[in-house]
Amino acid sequence: MRLSNEAKVGLLVMTSFTLFIVLVGLLTKFNISQKGYRLHVYFGFLNDLRVGAPVKIGGGIKIGYVDEIRQTGEKTDVILWIDKGYRLSKAATFSIFTSGMIGEKYINVVIPPMSEDVGFLNDGDIKYGIDPASFDQMMQTFQSFMQDKSGAQILAEIFQNSNKFVANLNKMVDENRYDVRQSVGTARAAILTFSQQLQQFMQQMNVISKNMAYISEKNREDITITLQNLSELTSSMNKIAYRLEKGRGTMGKLLYDEEIYTNIRDASISAKELFSRLEKDPSLLLFKQKK
Repeated sequence: MRLSNEAKVGLLVMTSFTLFIVLVGLLTKFNISQKGYRLHVYFGFLNDLRVGAPVKIGGGIKIGYVDEIRQTGEKTDVILWIDKGYRLSKAATFSIFTSGMIGEKYINVVIPPMSEDVGFLNDGDIKYGIDPASFDQMMQTFQSFMQDKSGAQILAEIFQNSNKFVANLNKMVDENRYDVRQSVGTARAAILTFSQQLQQFMQQMNVISKNMAYISEKNREDITITLQNLSELTSSMNKIAYRLEKGRGTMGKLLYDEEIYTNIRDASISAKELFSRLEKDPSLLLFKQKK
């Protein structure tokens, strides 16, 4: 019996769809793409935690998910699947948190700094989680607090003190209303004066800027000539410095020629000796010394 082309296409579509459903179920249930281990965490209150909720470290890094929830005695056993790449310390704590105000619930894992080697959690280990505080529980606590005489008295004292504080604040404002108005008026006048002075200053700066622009435009030619003269003077000074450095000219030879320097030094010494002898015997200037 031969199948028509339409039957073949239908059979192929049905087979592909069935395989897709099976693969999705396997990936969701058994997470065959990764390997991990399971932990049993006991809670007394789940706060609407559901199967498939993520498990995160520090509220950020996802390391697993809630695989199963079942009742065990007085506690609820929450079975967590943890990726094998994350080794959790035995000192780790497990809590139920909420993403944002009304977001999904998740298991938050906090690993405290280990002061000693306490080891790691293994497959099948049991931990006791920290129960979340529900809004109903908080309301019940507040209601019991209000029903208690001491709680109601404390709350009444708080309201009385608040009323006294508001009354004292109003009284202080009334007593210092004139001073406050005067201070505000003074500040307003100071701001107005400063604004006027600032406006005058800006006008003066505009005038100065216009004058500087006029002077610059008027004396542009003189400024250009002055700059050219300075450039030529600098060039001449560079040439003189170069000649002195190379020992050219009288000054250059005087600075760099050792022989000239020696002759000048010897002449200076001889002149010094001559003046010293004349100072001791001035007659040497008129009479020739006999040998």
